[in-house]
Amino acid sequence: MRLGRIASPDGVAFVSIEGEGSESVAKEIAEHPFGTPTFTGRSWPLADVRLLAPILASKVVCIGKNYAAHAAEMGGVAPADPVIFMKPSTSIIGPNASIVLP
Repeated sequence: MRLGRIASPDGVAFVSIEGEGSESVAKEIAEHPFGTPTFTGRSWPLADVRLLAPILASKVVCIGKNYAAHAAEMGGVAPADPVIFMKPSTSIIGPNASIVLP
């Protein structure tokens, strides 16, 4: 089962995405998608809704340059201590969404 979150004409919902390609359908889940889902009976063709980020994060904690190959990609060596940083929850976007620079 592929799970997602969508914006539809009826609002925002967690969904199960079924089918492939142009035949994909988003079926609304009544509650949070973890566990055994209960469906509401509402569904939309995936082409008619907008995919959102799959979760609503309150905090995004990141660790950078945490392995040698990644540090080398960035033109350096791995630091002795992890590089820890945070991103605001507003930086989370859905698939194919435009990245807007303020």
